Amino acid sequence: MKKIKKEYVCPPGKKSKVVIEDISIKIKEGATFILGFASLGLLGSIIGNTFIDQVPDIKEIGFITSEFLPPISTFYDGVLKSPFRLYYSEEYNIIIGISEVPFNISSAYNDLAKTICNWALSDDVKAKEIVVFQGIPQKGMIDEFPVYYASQDNKIDNLEKDGVKKVKKGIITGPEATIINEALTNKLKPLAFFTPVYQIPTPEGAASIIEVLNKHYDMNLKIDKLLEQGKEIKEKMLELAEKARQYQRKQIPEGEEDEYTQYYQ
Repeated sequence: MKKIKKEYVCPPGKKSKVVIEDISIKIKEGATFILGFASLGLLGSIIGNTFIDQVPDIKEIGFITSEFLPPISTFYDGVLKSPFRLYYSEEYNIIIGISEVPFNISSAYNDLAKTICNWALSDDVKAKEIVVFQGIPQKGMIDEFPVYYASQDNKIDNLEKDGVKKVKKGIITGPEATIINEALTNKLKPLAFFTPVYQIPTPEGAASIIEVLNKHYDMNLKIDKLLEQGKEIKEKMLELAEKARQYQRKQIPEGEEDEYTQYYQ
């Protein structure tokens, strides 16, 4: 019987590359690679920045570049930064990749996914899993932010024990989908977390996912500021909604308000 060759390492993309600036930092085998993209609700960006701000030993090790990157630069405290950076925490053996700008064309993520997975599986890294986040768009005010997950495994016991339910069926879109699809073809285990989000940054949703990550990876990231930011956003949304209602009422001729309101109930 002819032997089937098993290929686990994918070829890198042709239009992107990983640049490691600090090769003195050794990544331990079996690392978890957490990717935060600037997608709906900005969950990935918020979660990634929370790691960077709070994990004591986290260090910037390099960046990812692509010919498809939009003409945007970022800076913090006057220091210019790559818009797609890589960090590593030896204590938790976690790699953080944070992309703070969306790419110009969606097909760019296919090339990027190959490069990311190729590096993650290289002899210098040998990561075991890759984690992404996706927001579930909701209309109106969101009172609760439950977290769900999807993975290759039938179930992940410690997530289920903590009340995180596996999504039975659905579709993942955007950069997270390309990463998952590429990971499914090789040795990396993909893991996706979901929570409801607004069409704007949703720090409360990010806080809910961080609570799950704290338990899953035995960390202690603080979420107080995110919850406070979420409260402020919700108050502003309610204020805007009330102003919109007041404006709408002013546009309705006197005597027609009841009829108009009933029509839109």
